[in-house]
Formats: sequence, structure tokens, C-alpha cells
Amino acid sequence: MLKWSISTASLGGTLEAKLMAVAKAGFRAVELFENDLTFFNGSPRDVRRMAEGLGLEIVALQPLRDFEAMPEPQRARNLERASRKLDLMDELGTRLLCVCSNVAPEALDGVERAAADLALLADRAQARGLRIGYQALAWGTHVREWTQAWDIVRLADRPNLGLVLDSFHTLVRNGPIETISSLPGDRIALVQIADAPALVMDPMSLSRHHRCFPGQGDWPIEPFLEAVVRTGYSGPVSLVIFNDQFRGASVSGIALDGMRSLELCGEALRRAHPSVTVPATPSGAPMPPPAQVRGIEFVEFASGGKEAGRLAKLLEGLGFARAGHHRSKDIDLYRQNDVNIVVNRETDSFAHSFFLVHGTSVCAMALRFDEPERALERANALGSSTYYGRIGQGETLIPAIAGIENSLIYFVPAPGARSGPSIWERDFVPLGPTVPGPLTRIDHFSNVVRRGEFLTWLLFYKAMFGFVSEPQIELADPYGALSSRVVRSRDGQIRIPLNVAEGGSTAAVSFMGAFGGAGIQQIALETANLLDFVERARDRGVSFLDIPKNYYEDLGARFDIPAPALERMRELNVLYDRGQAGGEFFHAYTATFEDRFFFEIVERRNYDLFGAANTPVRLAAQANARAASSFEVLARTL
Repeated sequence: MLKWSISTASLGGTLEAKLMAVAKAGFRAVELFENDLTFFNGSPRDVRRMAEGLGLEIVALQPLRDFEAMPEPQRARNLERASRKLDLMDELGTRLLCVCSNVAPEALDGVERAAADLALLADRAQARGLRIGYQALAWGTHVREWTQAWDIVRLADRPNLGLVLDSFHTLVRNGPIETISSLPGDRIALVQIADAPALVMDPMSLSRHHRCFPGQGDWPIEPFLEAVVRTGYSGPVSLVIFNDQFRGASVSGIALDGMRSLELCGEALRRAHPSVTVPATPSGAPMPPPAQVRGIEFVEFASGGKEAGRLAKLLEGLGFARAGHHRSKDIDLYRQNDVNIVVNRETDSFAHSFFLVHGTSVCAMALRFDEPERALERANALGSSTYYGRIGQGETLIPAIAGIENSLIYFVPAPGARSGPSIWERDFVPLGPTVPGPLTRIDHFSNVVRRGEFLTWLLFYKAMFGFVSEPQIELADPYGALSSRVVRSRDGQIRIPLNVAEGGSTAAVSFMGAFGGAGIQQIALETANLLDFVERARDRGVSFLDIPKNYYEDLGARFDIPAPALERMRELNVLYDRGQAGGEFFHAYTATFEDRFFFEIVERRNYDLFGAANTPVRLAAQANARAASSFEVLARTL
């Protein structure tokens, strides 16, 4: 059976904090990075006792650097240094020492010299009942590919000397994956895995700063592991991550992310190889496959006071009708076709606590599932606890889990999966018939997140709901830069851009300042005729974002838009993009509500993207609006 492991190098903080977080996340094995031992204020035996007390096996000590194929007198000193490592392993209670290929410029070329040195080290380890694993570093002086390392291991020919296979060092050099499956599994000493983004960067810089967990990057980790499984290997699979953001983040959160990433790997391996045995989830319960997500049932705003009135006016201006009021709580339902927006003013509630911290804002959303019970079981197996709010007699009990900034994600049955009345029929008093309007569905919504949580939430949506991700894009903000990566349901019905910004005055950073954290900044709603919609909404008092007029001069130069149509778009502040296949995209943005959120209204004509070319324009327009608002406030105080 494979065994999930993680290197202490993957986490920030003290060794004590790392080991406790690793154990709490459900790991039963850990690689000890030697720097962590060096900085530990205690003996190696203390580390051993601490690990054993937490139920952790130290599966390897890493790494012994610049050892093999050195000229004298460095060679003799290296052998003495290695002997001390073996002594240390006895105290730690670990049986495997990882040796990485030499990166010293004075290292000698030739597999014979390297094999002889490793054979000598293996013999010394054998006398103590220990093992040696040899790994190719992508920037090694002479040995950079796993195939080279394997040639040296074979030539050394020692039963306790094996190959350490590392996905990062293999994939960063586009090394062969399929031929891994031809290796004898009993000669693989350890498997280490790390993902990485598709950045053009030298391997050492990419390795030291941008590694990430499987599922957070762009590399083919699943084919790598499938090739490993075909060898018959059944030992530890260990996460070895060097990432600046991880070291500065919550150690318990990063450890949990690591476990979730490995559980996704295990799920993929079971699909490809049903006979493979992977570790159970930390809870011991089997992890159900993702339930099919069928759409968004509702978006819930926490609000109160005068802001609640202004929000209601904005929703009505967008064509929503107040369709129902909760039977026992101060909650209104605003509806337009299949789009449900809940405004929660209840003072004895989670929503009110959220409102006190964040102001009027999205505090929850509900997803429709074909099997909500199974979806909730999966979330629980992946470490998310179930939340139930206060309900009245006869009302619907809706389970939820925590999302971004402790907002809630509710689990509700899709219309075809319900066996009784809907939550709207059971919990709300209708206030009149639903009037069809021009807005037909929620097209997407964007999450603004902290830089250090960007990868966490990417993995969260993929693990919990089986979402997939699209390539990351970088966009310009007048005061910095914006990085965006979309996660979406497999059928594309739910799409969530995850946005993070650099720069103290960017739109995303300004949102987090006004909101008091990360959260939903934008809700995009689809209509069939955007120009007519904006005209009517504006007549009902909705303010839309002013787009710089020069944008339309450029737009007319890039696309053959008839002058009257272009002038109407300019007058209504509507943006436009055209796809390569001729599809068209029209979109407009409402003015930002209390600097916290805004609506985007979109019209798609055979166009499936997000109009990224217009994002810098939107960000500049919002920056202009913030500056104008600040100037007005300043003028009133003078």
C-alpha cells in the first residue's frame, strides 16, 4: 500500500508546530528536512519521541548534499560527514537517507566514480540496517536526469541502495515519464512529488520559490504517479514543496492542503488502477466521488439598516422582484427567472455577525447537487465540518461548510433530486407571482483572495466539488497587477475566477480593505440583450461604471462596429469583445456598492470567455471612480 508523507521543508514555523500540524492533517509519515533538525532546540532523540507520540513515522532524512564523485581531500571528508548522518539516523529512528546529485563545480564526471562512492556509503549503511536513496537534481553538475541516477544505482549494485524519484526534477526538464513504469518497484527507495505553475524560469528558482501541491499547478502529476504505480512500488509518496507563500501561511492550513492534494492523487490512481491501495482519509471513512453540481440555488447577502434599503433598491433596479419573505426570520427573497438572491437582515444569525464584520456583502451561496448527502460526506472526509444554522419549527435544515473568509456554502438538492417541497415553498411566504425578467442566470462570480490563500482556494474547489481549473492569466491594474485563475464545474455551469492582486491600491486590495478580508467581489448575470437591459436599468436608477471615452475610439479602430451601434455602447458604458471564431461578448458593470461588490451584466453570442482584454479598462474605470469619491469626501470636509 502506498503511504502518504510530507517533508517538513513544505511548511513554515518551528519543527514542533510542523509535526503537530502534519499529524492533525492525517499524515502518518514525514520526511525530516535536515535544516529543521539543525534549528530544533533539542536532541534527535527528542524529535524521535515527539514524532512517535504524534503517531508519525520519520520515513527519511533529507538531504545529504554534494557527496559523490568529489576529489580528495573532499571525498574523505564527505565519507566522514556521511558516517555522522548514519549515526544521526539511528537516533532519529529513520532507516532512509536521501542523497541528491552533486551540484559542486569541482565534482568529477563519470558514473563509475559516483557509483563507487554510493556503493561505499551503502555498505556502511547496510552494517547498521539502513538504506540509501539517490536522487537526480535538475541542476546537478553532471547528474540531472533520473535515468542517469538509475544508471549509477544499477552500477553500484547494492541491495540497500535505491532510486529516489522526484516529479519536480523529472518534469522541470521534460524527463521521460512512461519509461518509469519499466523500473523494478523494489529498487525505488522513495517517491517525492511537487507540482508547479507553467512559468518560464530556470529550474532552481522555480524549485526554491514556486513549487506547489498537486492540483495547484500545471504539471502532469497523475501520469507520473500512474507510471510509478505500474512498477509495483508500494512505499511512501512524499510532498516536498519549497514555496515562499507556504512558509508564511498557517502551518495547519498548509498541512491540510497537502493531505487534500494527496487524496485527490489517490482518487485519480484508483480510477486508473482499481487494484491500487491508497491510504484511507484521516477520518477513516471512504471518500465518495464528487457529486454532480447542477448550478447555483441562491446567493445570500448579509445586510442591515439603511444599507439593506439601498441594496433592495439596486436589486429592484436590476429587475428583481421581492418574491417572498421568510416565515420566521427577517429575510427577503428577490427573484428573477431562475436567479434567487436572499437578503438577510435577521439580527440573531450568522448573517448578522458577518454583516457586523464585513458590512453589506455576500455571506453565503447555495449549490445544487444531484446527491447533496454524498457531496457533504465528501467535504467532511476532506476535513470540512458541517454547519447548521438556527431554524424554526417545520423549516428546512440546510447543511453548509465554510468557504472563503468563513462565508457559507450550502448544499441543496437539485430540482430533479428533491422529494418534497423546495426551501422556497417550505420556508417563505410568497408575496406575489414571479414576473419573468431579462436576467436568466448567474454567469459567474469572482472571489478576491489573499496572495497566501490563492492556491488553497484553488485546491478547495477542485477537491470538494470536482471542479477543474483553467490556465492562470496576468492582467494590469493602474496601481499594480492582477492574477486570475478560473475554477469551474465540469459542465461549465458554475465558473469562479479567483483573483489576487499585487499593489497597495489595486481594485482587489481596495476591496479587501473595505470588506475586511477576502470574499465575493463580483456577481455576473446573463441577459439576452444587454444594451436594452442597461437602458431600462439606468432609467430605474441603477448607476453603471463610467468607461473612459477613449476606449470606444480604440474599439472602433479594432472592430468593424457600425458607428450608431458604437455610439450607443459608448452612451451606455457597455464594453465589447470578439472571439477568434467570431463570437461576441457585451458586458457592463454597476457602480461599486460601498466599495465592496458590484454586478456585471453580460450578453454572450457564441462566446465562452470573460472579456479579459477589457479587464484593465474596467480596473482603470473603477480606480477613477474611487479617486473621484475620495475627492468628494475630502471636499466636503474642507
